[in-house]
Amino acid sequence: MGSNFAARVLLTVGFVAAFIGYDAWVVSHVVLDPDTTRAAAHALLETPAVRRGLADAITKQIEQQVPAAAKDEQLDAVVSTAVRDPRVATAFADTIANIHRTILASESTRTFVVDGRALTASVHDALAPSNPQLAAQLEHVAPLDVRVKTDKLPQLHDPRSTADGFTMLAVIAALLLITASLLLQHDRRSIGRVGRRIAFLAITPIVVLVVLPRVLAHVSGDAPQIASALLRVYGDRVLPSAIGIVIVGLVVVVGAIVWPRHALAGSESASHVAPYTGPEPSPRPRVSPDQPTITEKMYL
Repeated sequence: MGSNFAARVLLTVGFVAAFIGYDAWVVSHVVLDPDTTRAAAHALLETPAVRRGLADAITKQIEQQVPAAAKDEQLDAVVSTAVRDPRVATAFADTIANIHRTILASESTRTFVVDGRALTASVHDALAPSNPQLAAQLEHVAPLDVRVKTDKLPQLHDPRSTADGFTMLAVIAALLLITASLLLQHDRRSIGRVGRRIAFLAITPIVVLVVLPRVLAHVSGDAPQIASALLRVYGDRVLPSAIGIVIVGLVVVVGAIVWPRHALAGSESASHVAPYTGPEPSPRPRVSPDQPTITEKMYL
């Protein structure tokens, strides 16, 4: 009974450590990864709220630099088309990636500028068919200047190294604790329990990064749409590892079921068969070789 309780405690603590280690890995290799941030920026620009905000900023810049543009009734539609230009998406993603690197490096920069040349070129190409004169004027002004302020964002100091350290320590602790648990109790039920716990590690990432964004996509409002776009990008990066964890857990569970019985017979019999505590049998009397054998016959 004592070894069974100790094995369960070690197993529980071990999988808490494994959960922490997996979450730290997700933060380090997904949330804090610059490539993921760049992909997230492209996804953000696909949301109506971000497009509308960027289009409004571009429109204000055009009206300030070219006053005649305010009289063009199609300017808003032209800018909305220009925002969908791949050059604008690349410039916007580069700016978000620079913000990401600055936050991780704890630099003091608080304002970032989207590449004005890409913005000006995209607006010019979208404006030329409907208003070539205004497009020509746009060529002679300074590049559009759209700024992104980061006053409210935190400044971190090398968080990826910290997350990697947590991942390493948590994984080592999880392996040691789970191994110790199996050394104390390694019957079929215990091994199957380990497999189920491994599969359970993937539940939180799948719910938060795969299921939740699909739910938020059907919720009205700018914030749910932005959150859904970000979580989808993170979910695409996390889903392969989550599926791999589920597969490993299922393999362990199935292995515990189909493993030959004689392989675990020693541990199971030792844990289930109680020792004999009854009285010892009395010794049989020894017969001397010289003593004659007494036989009895029964007659009917």
